[in-house]
Amino acid sequence: MSATPTPRLKVSREGMVLIKSFEGFRPRAVQEEDGRWVIGYGHTASAREGLTVAEADAELLLQYDLMPVVKALNEQVSCPLNQHQFDALASFAVSVGVSRFMASDVLQRLNEGRAGQAADALIGWPEDVSAESRLRRRAAERA
Repeated sequence: MSATPTPRLKVSREGMVLIKSFEGFRPRAVQEEDGRWVIGYGHTASAREGLTVAEADAELLLQYDLMPVVKALNEQVSCPLNQHQFDALASFAVSVGVSRFMASDVLQRLNEGRAGQAADALIGWPEDVSAESRLRRRAAERA
């Protein structure tokens, strides 16, 4: 008898709305304080000075940027997640980066079966960009 495979989740429409609301849409590439160029909904991989993007294309770039996030969540989270939890973790991981998510106390606590403490740990991640903006984002992800 084989084990029932864990269903692979993807970011829902509501999750996309959450992520887009915090990333904000940038039709023209802007340079961040750290020197990186950002365009669309937080896309950095191909952003460069002078680049412009339509909103529909920015949504496609966001979907592309979420691919490694979705893969990491489906492969590294060892406990069952509901869609809301998956979306919140995707928002968190795309915000801090997959490698930082993988090393986070959020993932560790979640995999230890301490979902409440994992949710609380989200609040401790405002260290990049605007602390106030990140606190609002972490609170929404925790909800």
